[in-house]
Amino acid sequence: MLKHSDSYGVIAIGAGPANLSLAALSAPIPEISLHILEKSESVSWHPGLLVEGAVMQTSPLKDLVTPADPTSAYSFLAYLHEKRRLYQAIVRGLEHVSRSEFGGYLRWAAEKLGNVQFGEQVVAVELRGKSLNIITNRREYQTHTTVIGVGRVPSIPDWGRNAPPNEVFHASTFLTQRRELTSKRVVIVGGGQSGAEIFLHLLTGACGALGSLTWVTRRANIFAREDSPFVNEWFFPQYGGWFFEQVGSTRARLLEQQSLASDGVNCSTLRAIYNALYDREFHRGSYPTHVQIRVDTTADKLSGASPFLLGLRQQMTGICSEHVADTVVLATGYRTEIPSFLEPIANRLTVVSAPGGSQEILVEKDYSARFDGPENCHLYVQNGARFQHGIADTNLSLTPWRASTVLNSIIGRIAYDCGPARGVVDWYSSGIEDSHSSASRQPACRDPAHVD
Repeated sequence: MLKHSDSYGVIAIGAGPANLSLAALSAPIPEISLHILEKSESVSWHPGLLVEGAVMQTSPLKDLVTPADPTSAYSFLAYLHEKRRLYQAIVRGLEHVSRSEFGGYLRWAAEKLGNVQFGEQVVAVELRGKSLNIITNRREYQTHTTVIGVGRVPSIPDWGRNAPPNEVFHASTFLTQRRELTSKRVVIVGGGQSGAEIFLHLLTGACGALGSLTWVTRRANIFAREDSPFVNEWFFPQYGGWFFEQVGSTRARLLEQQSLASDGVNCSTLRAIYNALYDREFHRGSYPTHVQIRVDTTADKLSGASPFLLGLRQQMTGICSEHVADTVVLATGYRTEIPSFLEPIANRLTVVSAPGGSQEILVEKDYSARFDGPENCHLYVQNGARFQHGIADTNLSLTPWRASTVLNSIIGRIAYDCGPARGVVDWYSSGIEDSHSSASRQPACRDPAHVD
C-alpha cells in the first residue's frame, strides 16, 4: 500500500510513451510521487514492427519531454549525449532516427527514472471506500489517482479472429518470432505504413524465397503520408482544443478526412518498394508479386490449417475472385477498447462509441475520466481519446503536452505551460471583418465559377 502525507500518490498503468512522459515531467515536482505498473519485463515499444530500416514518422524532438521542457534530463538529445552519439546524429540528420533507436531511448528513460514496476499486470481496479484499489498479479496498491496509458489493441477483421495464430496474424506480432516463409503464398492486408514495411521486408528475402507475395488494400491507391506544414498543425495543442469542442458527427468526418496524416506511408518507403519491384521486373523475380488496390478482402471463418481461401472483391467493378494463401498478415491498424481491469468500476464510467469499432472512456479537456465516484478519486486516460481529442491523441506529437495537462490537473497548479503553441492557422476564427467598412459585415463570397 502506498502511503503519503502531503504528497500525491499516483499509480500509472502501462509503461508506454504516455506514462513515461508523465513520469519524466513529474520527476522534478516535489509534491507528486508516481509509480508505473507494467505487465512486461521491460519497456517494449512495438517490438513486432521494428523491421530493419523502419524510421520514425515524427520528429524525435517530439520525445517524452522536449516540447514541454527542453531542459529536461530525459530528452532524446540528453540520451544521445549520454550515449556519445550526439555529434554523429547531428551530422546524419535527426530526420533519419530509426524506431529501434527511439525504442532504446524509451528503455533508457525508464531505467533512469527508476519508478517502473515491471512484471506487474493489473488485474482489477476497484473502488474501496474512498480510495482506488489497484490489484496486480503480485500485490495491491491504494491510491486516489490513477492514470491509464495502456495504448490501443490490434484491429482484427471478424473473419480472422479464430484463425491459427502462426498463419494468420496481426502485423504488430510480425517480428515476435522467427518466420520461415519459404515457398509460402503470403497475403498482406492493409495499405498503411506497417503493411508497406512488411511488404518491403519480405521482398528482400528476409523470410525466405516466397511462393508468391500479394499486397491488397481497400484504399484507392498506396498513398503517401500527408506531411505538409499546414497539415502538421493538426498536431498542435490549439487544434486539439478546437476539435474537442466539436460535435460527434463533425469529429468523425474530420478524422476520416485526416486519415493519411497518420496512416499514410513514408515517401522513402514507397520509393524503396517501387525500386525493388522495378528491379524484380528487370531481373525476372523468382516468384509472383502483386499489388492490388480498391480491394475488399473477405473470407469464411478461418480455422484449421492452411491453405486459406480469401475472397477479393474489386470495389469499382464488383468483380470477385478467390485467392489461396498459406500466410496472411493483417496490417489492419488498431482500435481503442476499455481495459478489462476496469470492469469493477465500469458502471461508474461513461463510454463513447467511436468509428472503427473503438470504445472510449468519456474524458474532460484535462483527460480526466467522467467518473461517478468519490470526489477525491480521479482517473485519467492517456492515448485513449482519439475520437474526443483528435488525430494527435494516439500519436507521439502531443505526448508531453498531454502529460503536462494531466500533471497540472493532478497537482492543481501550473507546473508546465500548456497554452497553445504559435501557429499560422486560426482554428477559432469565424471570419475576417474590416471594422472600417460596413459592407464587410456581409458575406464576401464570389461566384464559384469565377474563383481563381
